[in-house]
Amino acid sequence: MSNRAWNYWIAATFLIGGMLVAAFNYFVDPYEVFGHSYLRSGYAVNERYRKVEHLLRADDHYDAYILGSSVMGVFDPDTASRLTGHSFYNLSFLAGTPNEAFDALRALKREGKPIKEVLIGIDFFTFYERPNGVAPWGRAHPAVSGESQAAFFGYYLFASGMMQGATRVAHHFKESPSIFFDVDGTGMYHLYGYDKDRVADSAKYSQAHFQGGAWSGTEVRWIDERFTEFENLCRWLDANNIEAKLFIHPYYQPTLETISEKSYLEFKSRVLKIRPDVVDFSVARDITQNQSWYYDKGHYRGVVADMIMANVL
Repeated sequence: MSNRAWNYWIAATFLIGGMLVAAFNYFVDPYEVFGHSYLRSGYAVNERYRKVEHLLRADDHYDAYILGSSVMGVFDPDTASRLTGHSFYNLSFLAGTPNEAFDALRALKREGKPIKEVLIGIDFFTFYERPNGVAPWGRAHPAVSGESQAAFFGYYLFASGMMQGATRVAHHFKESPSIFFDVDGTGMYHLYGYDKDRVADSAKYSQAHFQGGAWSGTEVRWIDERFTEFENLCRWLDANNIEAKLFIHPYYQPTLETISEKSYLEFKSRVLKIRPDVVDFSVARDITQNQSWYYDKGHYRGVVADMIMANVL
């Protein structure tokens, strides 16, 4: 084979390989950004894009939002709406931070969407963890980031998503979904697989989700920038006359004990200095010491979310 023929063969191989990757990522849509509905929603849905896109396309039906990390995913906006008279949507994100909530709210405001009230859950981990780059499931909507549509979708055509895509296909053919992200409805998620396993064998479920892997009493170096971002969010909410209800989560006690008491008290004092009306549910020992209220060490069940909303709203 001549050098020219070899070069053509190599180029054709790369071209065909690239086209196959792009076709797989477009049609299987591992991160669910292209809008295909022929496969059941999977585990790697990009909530930051899908939820904002849904809100931008929706008529002005929503005027209030639930925000925070995945812990907030079990908060039913219909319950919040009944308690307040506003129309809530669950705009929480996996590993969502106050700054991401701020960015999303400002984008909606720029697009003329009404914002009358917000309910925000505060996680201590977002004030000390530094992100290691943006994963494909965590890329912000172009209306939030300012990125062009071409760059955003071009990225997803070639984003590494083989495992996520295969998982989505496998999840589609399961008899019932293990998890369902109701992006185009309430915005919350439903952990059907967790609920089924917990009821079927509580001892096995506890062993799988609550045993081992904990360290105790670590001193934490808080990131000053995270508190500044939180303060900027609070000031913006006040400046725009948005009613804000904020609270610290009722952490499962072994989870709270992974950081030292000194570190936690510092975190709480800094939060309350910025926003004195933040409600602290971490002291609700009837919840935090009862494993049955939780899905795992980091996430509590919807019944706890309902109790929080009844108290705060």
